Amino acid sequence: MVVRKDVFDVLIIGSGLAGLVVAETIGRHLDVGIFSKGETTDTNSYRAQGGVAAAITKEDCWENHWRDTLEAGHAHNDLDNTATMTKAGRDAIQMLVEWGVLFDRDERSHLKLGKEGAHDYPRIVHAGGDRTGAALIHTLHKRVRKHVQFFNEETVLSILKEKGNCVGVKTVNKQGNIHFRYGAHIVLATGGGGQLFSQTTNQPFATGDGYALAYRAGAILRDMEFVQFHPTLFATETGTAGLITEAVRGAGARLVTADNVRLMANHPKGDLAGRDVVARAIHSVRRHGEDVFLDVTPVLNLAERFPGVASLCKTYGYTSRLPVAPGAHFVMGGVVAMPDGETNVPGLSAVGEVASTGVHGANRLASNSLLEAVVFGRSVGRKLLERPGKVFGNPVEQSLQKSPLPPTKFEIRQVMDEACGVTRDEQTLREASDFFRLSFQSSYESDDPEIQERHNMSLVAGMIANAALKRTESRGSHYREDHPVKDASWQDVSLTWSIKQTKEGN
Repeated sequence: MVVRKDVFDVLIIGSGLAGLVVAETIGRHLDVGIFSKGETTDTNSYRAQGGVAAAITKEDCWENHWRDTLEAGHAHNDLDNTATMTKAGRDAIQMLVEWGVLFDRDERSHLKLGKEGAHDYPRIVHAGGDRTGAALIHTLHKRVRKHVQFFNEETVLSILKEKGNCVGVKTVNKQGNIHFRYGAHIVLATGGGGQLFSQTTNQPFATGDGYALAYRAGAILRDMEFVQFHPTLFATETGTAGLITEAVRGAGARLVTADNVRLMANHPKGDLAGRDVVARAIHSVRRHGEDVFLDVTPVLNLAERFPGVASLCKTYGYTSRLPVAPGAHFVMGGVVAMPDGETNVPGLSAVGEVASTGVHGANRLASNSLLEAVVFGRSVGRKLLERPGKVFGNPVEQSLQKSPLPPTKFEIRQVMDEACGVTRDEQTLREASDFFRLSFQSSYESDDPEIQERHNMSLVAGMIANAALKRTESRGSHYREDHPVKDASWQDVSLTWSIKQTKEGN
């Protein structure tokens, strides 16, 4: 085993959009290292089919966008942070254009604007139709690769601390070699944890590592019960095969039953209702053994406007009615952070899906995730330029317990599907909480990345199950069949988690 040490100004864990925006902001001024468990394209950002939401027309305004975000989030949002994000939409689009992103435009060179679920106005900017994420990642990576050092296929096992400050990371590469990389500041930009469930839109490396790393480093997490399930994954005989962006519904596609009955006909916003509402409607039909389809017949120029969806249709032999099912998509909760990434742990920032800035509330508004990554990624970078910090001399590893083998991924997903899916109830949540209790109450570590990944998954699953059990109401993506209505007393309550709380028995 080879052990290496390196020193940087800033270490960014995660190579998705949020991390790349931070790197683009600081890379010409500071020494930056970026870690990825896979290759450049192995991120949720790369897979994003939706676009960037921004109020940029005369008919629209940031206040409208703000109100739509609050409505989708069921009033559980941080009002100020949500305003900060939505106000910055126009400037974010302009910045991306200046960086070289080729957004879709009409014959007059005006930006094409799509409409997605729970938006009252067309305000979604796309690139390459339904391949916006890929366009953003390719553009940003091309810009930053000249100025930062990438560590691909290198997994971060733990965050190193000295005198309460985060000062580095312990990593392992695919050859099994251990590395200690030191930095004046650590930026968590790891994305979410969709792989805790069997059906997900997330890429295979999205196992909740960032939440677990932050927890063990002493960070506070909140709102982990709020996991969004995207309504329309392409359903196959063995599971699901990819996301069908709701922009297709914005272009006229309709959800129908096997008998061709409109599924969302009675909702005021129809097929463009919030993701939580549509996911439950589809789940309700499918749990009784019936299929739900997305009828794309009304969509003009499907192949041109949505090449990814058209490719799925060709692969599986469908032309008009596409079978759909919900799947885990986005975690609204995460590491408590300010818009500039600041957490309660000195030297540790969080940005993107891994962070909880409060902008998504109990259910994320479509296409706000890429906006959040750009706006707050830029804010994190600017703060780091103002206060770059210094590298400490003698960081030490945390004293974590060597562990028995954690549950397998299959076991974790089986429990999470049953207890923490689209709908939930006390009995299954209590069983899930008991199942993950050992992982949740202990801080285990392993130098084997596969074993450590399962430890991370078990820890995060325990947070989600415990939070879902404690929140005795239904709000947004969190739906309790035994508590099926909102409770006003819960509106502004966030359940928090930290290793300190756990040790104190809270």
